[in-house]
Amino acid sequence: MNLQLTKLLTAGLLTLVAVSTPALSQDAGLYAGASFGKSDIDSSIAIPDLITSGTVDGKDTGFKIYGGLQFNQHFGLEVAYVDLGKATYSGRFFGFSVTGGKVDVSGFNFSAVGTYPLNPSFALFGKLGLFGWVTKASDVTGGLPFSGKDDGADVSFGLGFSYNFTKNVSARVEWERFKAGGDVVTGSADIDLLSGGIVFKF
Repeated sequence: MNLQLTKLLTAGLLTLVAVSTPALSQDAGLYAGASFGKSDIDSSIAIPDLITSGTVDGKDTGFKIYGGLQFNQHFGLEVAYVDLGKATYSGRFFGFSVTGGKVDVSGFNFSAVGTYPLNPSFALFGKLGLFGWVTKASDVTGGLPFSGKDDGADVSFGLGFSYNFTKNVSARVEWERFKAGGDVVTGSADIDLLSGGIVFKF
């Protein structure tokens, strides 16, 4: 994501928070948390832009650090730094041998979160957002080192549930799908993150 887009998104989030803060309900408040889990990056992150044929292993670990504002028991906004790990690849690029390839994917995610409490302890939630991604690739192509970097913004969404241990501490398990990499012709790669973490409410 370019710097201008990041600033616009952050400014929009801060404006919405400032406008809505006076109307916050008793269920509202700020929160922060961290989650860790397994990521699965689709092979299109590397094919056909980095290799035209070969193999891609997109399974890795990922994590995120996030914070948000809950306006009421049903709606909130969240911002997160997400590290989706890396995909490794090898093969050929138009006849040239490619070895030792890897693509790291990370970025900032801005999302609206809808929550449906089942009881005082359990709640289901869904989210829809915008992922400002950065990919960094490196390999050896035809005996020569290669590295490249790309960025952009694409959609993200997810589902999950939370469990409240206390009024201020809860656990969260969620599945999210991010889209990153690619271009107009090849399209963005799907990247799944299944994670669990702890949330602190203020």
